[in-house]
Amino acid sequence: MLLQATMLVVGETEGSLLRIRNISAGGLMADCTLPLATGQEVEFDIRNIGAVPGRIAWADGQRIGVAFDAPIDPQLARKPVGTKTGESMLVRRPNLPVRRPGLRIE
Repeated sequence: MLLQATMLVVGETEGSLLRIRNISAGGLMADCTLPLATGQEVEFDIRNIGAVPGRIAWADGQRIGVAFDAPIDPQLARKPVGTKTGESMLVRRPNLPVRRPGLRIE
């Protein structure tokens, strides 16, 4: 699973766009080229969830692990943008007869 999110390091004014590779109720793993230290406070803006504060749990080259301050529902982040719980992406149409171009119905 790959998601994009914006990460803001607490104390800084500009956020960075990241690619989340793995997300759970307690944290996430993301690609990150910023030099971050274990314990550093961060906040993520995750689609369908909003602002999620946490701390850097580990940093290893191009990846980071983050522990959230409070659990989230990771299924919300996986839902398509603009859908609500239980809402289908399919548009329901009334039952109309199916017609094919060039086919005569007699």
